[in-house]
Amino acid sequence: MLSNEQEQLLQQSQAGFDAYYDALGASLVNFVERLGIQPAHEVLTNAAEYLPYIDAAMRTIAIRDESWQWVKTMLGYFIGEYFVQGHAGCWYVETRAESPYFCRYMVGGFEHGLPADAAIDPDALALEFLGQSVPRELATLIGDAQAALA
Repeated sequence: MLSNEQEQLLQQSQAGFDAYYDALGASLVNFVERLGIQPAHEVLTNAAEYLPYIDAAMRTIAIRDESWQWVKTMLGYFIGEYFVQGHAGCWYVETRAESPYFCRYMVGGFEHGLPADAAIDPDALALEFLGQSVPRELATLIGDAQAALA
């Protein structure tokens, strides 16, 4: 049973999730276009093929303070889609109060290649990536996350 506070937090997260998820497709395509990668729209069906290009583009880029939050969100979208597409997973809001990820936007429910109960927090991975010193390695971060889940 959730407390009133937890229930309110969960309702806010679920409402915010709808907007987050609705923006995902167009925002991710726009991000890939801005990195100069074409055809940008195919990232929505072939994220794994875009990893080397996004990795190369983000490796040494300087991120201005005003665009930092946007870049973190876009990288979270990409990382999440990489796992959703590669392992037949889905995006969801963590609703279990006992979870350390309570109310976070997660990727899980994997149907192949990873345990069914495995889950990742794409925003946390994006944050970890942006916290690395240059040169950053997105492919290594994703590979490590995948190995930790398996």
